[in-house]
Amino acid sequence: MNMNMGEYCFKPIGLVRVLNEREEIKSSYEGVEGYVEIFKEFSKGLLKLEGFSHIILITRLHEATEEQRRVLVVKPRRLTRFGISMDGLPDVGVFASDSPHRPNPIGLHIVRLKRIEDNRLYVSGLDTFDKTPVLDIKPYTISRKIENPGYPKWYIELVHKTGIEV
Repeated sequence: MNMNMGEYCFKPIGLVRVLNEREEIKSSYEGVEGYVEIFKEFSKGLLKLEGFSHIILITRLHEATEEQRRVLVVKPRRLTRFGISMDGLPDVGVFASDSPHRPNPIGLHIVRLKRIEDNRLYVSGLDTFDKTPVLDIKPYTISRKIENPGYPKWYIELVHKTGIEV
């Protein structure tokens, strides 16, 4: 089978806009509020999106460096927000984490859609920096709902240390 495994080029459809400081975004487990500004040429694609409680944003993590894109083992740092020290975190493969340091700097974010005004989608739960390019938007639909998801033992043990219920 001859598959073209070359590089791909995507055109952003909009930008994430947040007013919060970087450290606030990095330290927030729930994410922050902001909006997604859809470029006018794509605004017709928002038709009937209003009414979904959540949407999925696919972004390009534009601040990832070439060095960070070569990282394949990370520590799940998001859990340090709950007082777990870096020493208490295991090394895991990047594909077992939500680290922004990954071979393809693509972000996946499930956010609450609060309202739509013209070409702006006001949302909460953002965990991206200002001016992050948005590549696509999908509604969070019934077909995506997962009942009783499973987690590896190491993850459950870490989450229990935070006091969050699994």
